[in-house]
Amino acid sequence: MKEEQKNPIDYALDEVSSEHVGEIEAIKEEDIDQLEYTPEEEKALLRKIDLHVLPLMCGIFFAQYLDKQSLTYAAVFGLKKDLHMKAHDYAWCTTIFYLGQLGSTFLFSYLMTIIPRVPLTGACVVVWSVCCMCLAAPSTKEGFWVGRLFLGVFEAVVQPACVLITTYWYRKREQPMRAAFWISMNAIAQIVGSYLMYGIGKTNPGKLADWRVMFLACGAISLVAGLLFYFLVPISPSSAWFLNDREKQIASKRIHEESDRFAINKFSVGQLKECLKFDWLFYSAFLFGFLITVTSGPIIFQSLILAGFGYDKYDTMKYGSPAGAIQLLFVWIAVFAVKVFPRERSAIAGCLVAIPLTGSIMVLSLKRSSGWWVIVGSWLGSVITCIMTVLLSLVASNVRGNTKKSLCSNAFFVGYCLAAIIYPQWWLGTYRGGLIVTIIMWVLLIVLLVFYRFKAIQENKKKESASFEAEQVINDDDFTDKENVHHRYVY
Repeated sequence: MKEEQKNPIDYALDEVSSEHVGEIEAIKEEDIDQLEYTPEEEKALLRKIDLHVLPLMCGIFFAQYLDKQSLTYAAVFGLKKDLHMKAHDYAWCTTIFYLGQLGSTFLFSYLMTIIPRVPLTGACVVVWSVCCMCLAAPSTKEGFWVGRLFLGVFEAVVQPACVLITTYWYRKREQPMRAAFWISMNAIAQIVGSYLMYGIGKTNPGKLADWRVMFLACGAISLVAGLLFYFLVPISPSSAWFLNDREKQIASKRIHEESDRFAINKFSVGQLKECLKFDWLFYSAFLFGFLITVTSGPIIFQSLILAGFGYDKYDTMKYGSPAGAIQLLFVWIAVFAVKVFPRERSAIAGCLVAIPLTGSIMVLSLKRSSGWWVIVGSWLGSVITCIMTVLLSLVASNVRGNTKKSLCSNAFFVGYCLAAIIYPQWWLGTYRGGLIVTIIMWVLLIVLLVFYRFKAIQENKKKESASFEAEQVINDDDFTDKENVHHRYVY
């Protein structure tokens, strides 16, 4: 079919009901089809979305990563000693957390297709904040493991939800920048967490162990972020409390023009089958999640690596915190590169891989007496978030279809969880084994990025041919990227 003959989307939005958001005026299809707006109106709308939705996504992403990173700080401030943990016991603290995330990911993958994602996500953040504060209570390693398990279960929703929410508020060209904002919170949480732990260690009078105070503080931050997200983020553009009626229509039209779909709350078995039949986007999303996470040992174990080189607990906090600033710098270098070269995302990600690859090789090869070079190597080895930014933008921009979006987003997260379950066991005793595996996995990611690029180019050539040869028959308003001959992949 021709571009101007696209089937209208059902803008009544299946997900919006009076049970969830009160009486919402449906946006009529004919109004959307006939709607015209100026670039100035779109810019004003985009500013409103950026001011009201984006900061709240950043807030829950910050809280999530702060909770995760707090474990490595707690380890050098007495956690292992107080709970009588040996090397393998500490590694299981991370492994059990991601076992919980992996198990609940399948449940949330389904729930996010039938329940509005915003209240589901906000509720999970509130519950995990309570779980995080409960980590201050255990007196045994087994009790701590149970707390970590439940923390992992409820944190599973955040990353897939942020990817999906981003896609129905922003155009494809706007998504990398916005994803970079909430992913940047990983780096900021690393900086804040280091100095928060340092401050607690220096000022805590000692009635409660430093690491226990850290978990209470992180839980309180998560609770505030979760409540704000639950009450202030709209379920969809058509129910946005901060937009007037015309702005709601413009927000809907923007997504319609992208051949995207709103958060339609129904599960498509056909789209599930499409993913399982060796769909290259589905399995690439899984491998992206696996490879970007299996290489994250230099971040999670950075404090222990520096401690292994002879630095005390306060020095590990001071010298480790700049790694977050360097991560933040490279996240925005990645965003700028994607903006300048929007069709070269795979190549940009491949170039960025060279940075942590170099850092890992440095730490592996340097001696204890190398001083600042070890610290610099640990900083470079931690530059991972920028690569994840580009990979997530590829998943968000290329996948179409409500159920397929959810499945691919969760495939990324399943890969993420599997890698996180496995890699801590490689870091037992000495960091050398973990660094060797990390280097190998970075090379494999480069190979995958080369494949992804050539596959996207090949599929676009097929679609160019198909779009001129036949009209598309419209049977549904929830096309996948494979079904929609007008969709083009970015690479």
